[in-house]
Amino acid sequence: MQITLDDDQWVAATDASLGDVFAELSDRAHAKARIVTTMMLDRRRLTDRDLEPRLLQESSAKFSNLVATSRTQEEIIQDARGAIDQYQELVVQEGSSLVRQLRQGMQDLSSLDRWLGKVADLLELIGHNAPNPEASSNVRAMAKWMEELLGARYLGDTVRMADLLEYEILPRLSSGNSSIR
Repeated sequence: MQITLDDDQWVAATDASLGDVFAELSDRAHAKARIVTTMMLDRRRLTDRDLEPRLLQESSAKFSNLVATSRTQEEIIQDARGAIDQYQELVVQEGSSLVRQLRQGMQDLSSLDRWLGKVADLLELIGHNAPNPEASSNVRAMAKWMEELLGARYLGDTVRMADLLEYEILPRLSSGNSSIR
């Protein structure tokens, strides 16, 4: 089997399984600080759903070629920037809706709990992929406000929760870029 990863080419051992081939492919990409993003096995595009045990055990000799491409983490994140920004806008919109509900005396806090999970996901996305150390530091500083919100939630203080969301958390989440102020 002929294997191509970006500009590199090599031949797989005839006794290698596809699992072995994929592992070597991943190792070679990793050695260049890259991540395999696409694979074509004899004109068949493979996704992560295709990588099941039965396929991984197949002999590489049954196939003629594997063509793969890779990208750096930075390239992948740059491509995802639009989706991250859209997710950030959605989280802010939902938070604004929660402020209105809390001001109206919302008693069931399950929607707040679900929203907090989304905020955690967003902060993780932004924190791990922050464009600079200051942005990453700002994400960590949000923890203080989140702790205060959780304290108010524990006490059932909807006025304090609404105030924290409206005046502290949402302005920082809606910073206009993915760096959290």
